[in-house]
Amino acid sequence: MQARWAALALAWCACAAAAPVGPPPPPPPATCDPLLLKKPPPLPPNIREYEAATAQTARALAELVEKGVADEARAAALARAAARTPLHPSPAAVALGAPQLHLGVLYVANPPHLIVFQQNNSASLQQFWRTLASAWNATAVIWSNAWYACEGDGGSWWSGTAAARGVGATRAAAALFRRLPALACEEVMYDWLGGPPLCDLSSTDCEAMPTPENSDRRLEYRCKCRSDHWHVGGGGWVAGERLAEEGARLACSPCGAGGVSCLPDAYRAALLAANLTGMLLCLIIGIIIFKKRKCKAVAMGMWTVLEVVLFGAMLMYASAASQYMSVARWRCLAGAWLRELGFVACYGSVVLRLWVLLAEFRTRKAHRWTPRDAEVLRVVCSMMVGAVCYVAAFTATSACEAGGGCARAAWHHVTAACELLLLLFGLRIAYLARNANVPFQERGWLAAALWAESACGAAWRAAAALGAAPERSPLAAAARAHLSSGAALACVLAPRLWHGYRARSLAQEVSRRGPAEGFGVEGGEEEPTTEEVRAELKRLYIQLEVLRNKTLRRDNPHISKRRGGRKPPHRRFSLQALQARRGGKNKGGGVEASEAGDASRTPEDSVCSAEGPSHYTDADNQP
Repeated sequence: MQARWAALALAWCACAAAAPVGPPPPPPPATCDPLLLKKPPPLPPNIREYEAATAQTARALAELVEKGVADEARAAALARAAARTPLHPSPAAVALGAPQLHLGVLYVANPPHLIVFQQNNSASLQQFWRTLASAWNATAVIWSNAWYACEGDGGSWWSGTAAARGVGATRAAAALFRRLPALACEEVMYDWLGGPPLCDLSSTDCEAMPTPENSDRRLEYRCKCRSDHWHVGGGGWVAGERLAEEGARLACSPCGAGGVSCLPDAYRAALLAANLTGMLLCLIIGIIIFKKRKCKAVAMGMWTVLEVVLFGAMLMYASAASQYMSVARWRCLAGAWLRELGFVACYGSVVLRLWVLLAEFRTRKAHRWTPRDAEVLRVVCSMMVGAVCYVAAFTATSACEAGGGCARAAWHHVTAACELLLLLFGLRIAYLARNANVPFQERGWLAAALWAESACGAAWRAAAALGAAPERSPLAAAARAHLSSGAALACVLAPRLWHGYRARSLAQEVSRRGPAEGFGVEGGEEEPTTEEVRAELKRLYIQLEVLRNKTLRRDNPHISKRRGGRKPPHRRFSLQALQARRGGKNKGGGVEASEAGDASRTPEDSVCSAEGPSHYTDADNQP
């Protein structure tokens, strides 16, 4: 019995010691070797900000080395702070190094972890350290080629920029890395893609991207037709797995082949035609204003200033049309020059016109001081010279990215701030002149143009802040040009042209009816409108004023024949001069009191010059 219990105890101990039955352990993970590409990756739109942040981080580490306080803890804190730099896209990893101190750290943001060079120098991390070391003997910022690494979430495309600052023993290096979602297909990827992609590389664009972790391949690809090609199946992306299942090679045809045009090209042609139409419209209106420069509606608004407004609007239309230039650098420079010069010419003239209205409103003298056209044009030219200097500085700094578009966003922010300041200054002037009695409601229309452009500029900057990059979109450039120039044309010129058309129609109607008919309502005729009655009364008042002035001037010795009744300063009115002019009449009796009182009055106190020089022609009497 005891032997049986002993056998059961031994069996129980053996069962307890045995390993539990379950699935076999997973195989060890396969090694992930990095894949270095030969072609440089596309640079970010804010390339200058990336370079500045990299150089600043390297300079901060060099200062720590110079002070003798550089260690792994401070370097790790500096790397974490650099990873939070407000860039778009944000840095995915930051590396810092000082070889003379045997210091090297790599901070990966997602998932957040720190890697020390002396503790981990695996093959998957070698390209990170090589990028950091590439800038050690360089003075400029270095951009590396892209590579595939398994660091992070299993596998990603990486690219970095490195810079070194300091001298001698205090020199330090820093590198900022970013993840790329996809890259153009290259021949070195074919082994990882399972063979050459089923795409015609001459007519399609091919992109390679990392695959999920549970896939048997590390990379997959997709293809689509280029911008100047088309396909029957559409122009969207087609996955490589779908092409492999169909067993067909994607090949696209050029636009225009077989009488077929691409839809994007049709849109581009429509936008370009709209911009050119706006330029032609500005030219036609400018010719009309020059021919009608002596009309009241045009002359009162300074026709030279109106021509400058049209010239600025035409330049803004031209800036949108320049977005279709093939060379990216010329497209960037032409857009900046035309846009800024056009804005200053157009809205600078609008602000100066409001300033003229305010000056006329604030002057409370008989002989009012009014800025002349030449003075306003000199101020506009000065503003345009300042704009030329600003854009010349923009050109000299080479702020245009070679890959397409203007790279330095700080220039766009400063330019937008200056534009908004000019518009706010104009709105302030419009508010100060709110009580001025201006013909054609000119002050209100000019203020409306400034409000419309301010809203457009604020929306443009908001879109840029959200990462939409409107500076590189032809559609956004065309929309902005039409809003800016359209607001100026509609609010500045349309009221004057409409008033001129209404005045001409009213004059023709009065001439057709005759002076005897007037505005009497007869059978079958409509009652006159308020504008017609106002215009007719104004014409009658002008005729009465002309007749009154002619009567006062007739045989009046106190008013000279010169314009406005002004006399030279050396002339003096006296009783003796008056008697001598009358031939010595009334020598004994003297001069009447009324005549003596009239002789003592100066030309400025005469009834004909109390409101400034009045000048009328026979054309004013015509209806």
